[in-house]
Amino acid sequence: MLIIFGKKISSNKKIRYALKEVFGIGISTANNICNILSISHNTKTFDLTEQQKIDISSYLKEHFLLDAMLKTQIQTNIQRYIAINSVRGFRHRSKLPVRGQRTHSNGRTRKRSIN
Repeated sequence: MLIIFGKKISSNKKIRYALKEVFGIGISTANNICNILSISHNTKTFDLTEQQKIDISSYLKEHFLLDAMLKTQIQTNIQRYIAINSVRGFRHRSKLPVRGQRTHSNGRTRKRSIN
């Protein structure tokens, strides 16, 4: 079983889909990691050698902010927007959609949490 940043990765999935379970890695990033480390995209996680597992873990730790560190950075950025009184900060603080989405007829999921 492969464990990255305390997250257990499924052993019966292909490696490019299994890496997506870590917060901060999508399908294109997982494909790039496989290409860089010369791992076949169709290799299942349980077929990886110990050296390949070590290579994946060390590569991720060196080149990416993932999981708890990434979540902390995102929260810090949101708090910075709120502190400098930017429009994005105001919309975060008011629990409205932040990136220019329409709210007249949409946005119910974000506006629902105001109550």
